[in-house]
Amino acid sequence: MDNQNPKIMNGAGPFLFEGNKIGILMIHGGGGGTCADLKPLAEDVHTKGGYTVKVPLLPGFGTTPEDLKTTHIDEWKSALEKEIKIMKDKCDKIIVGGHSMGGILTLILAANHNLDGIFTISTPIGIQSFLFNLVPIFKIFVKYHSVTSEQFRKDTDGKWVGYDKIPVNIAIKIKNILKEMKKLLPQVNCPALLFQGRLDSVIKKNSMDYIFSKISAKNKKKIWLVHNDHPILDSPDHNEIVSELFNFIQDICP
Repeated sequence: MDNQNPKIMNGAGPFLFEGNKIGILMIHGGGGGTCADLKPLAEDVHTKGGYTVKVPLLPGFGTTPEDLKTTHIDEWKSALEKEIKIMKDKCDKIIVGGHSMGGILTLILAANHNLDGIFTISTPIGIQSFLFNLVPIFKIFVKYHSVTSEQFRKDTDGKWVGYDKIPVNIAIKIKNILKEMKKLLPQVNCPALLFQGRLDSVIKKNSMDYIFSKISAKNKKKIWLVHNDHPILDSPDHNEIVSELFNFIQDICP
């Protein structure tokens, strides 16, 4: 189901796939993309397991870069709190997962909610780019950073939906939630499945290992995706992600 709000970019989401009483909330990343990044994964997991899968569109995304520039972190958290409540009202089991920044938000949610399980994909503990660390100075002179959107669309046969530019201050917001996430990792006790691409050129190489070592979950597993860089849309390891995620859900929600 696509959102009908005329302000939202065509194909940006949100998406809901109605299914059984096992609910899965998938959270997209913060690099200028939208729910479209996770739609193929959501569709295939829904088809394979019959689960109820929701991919909400975070405030500030899928409309205009100017909206994202003025969106506060608390708006993302508040929106996700509402999504958790909606999912709990209609499902008996709740699993939350996210890609990149969506994984950061997933871990924060897991520390504050009694979830049945979580999964993260390409979730950072830091960003490799040197310029990322210069943002506090850089943002004084430059307000937006160009996104290689045309290349993304070409590489995904037009499936990628997102901005042509993103506000530079998104980096500061990500830094802030990263700091919060790291503090909360020991409070993550629910079953956890972590993925990271061997070829990820965006996040720090030890991100998944660090998260894995800090969370308190007894039931936890990490998977290196051999062919994957950072993006999730049209991942060369898509089938492996679907299969591993399905097995994980089957194990914790028999």
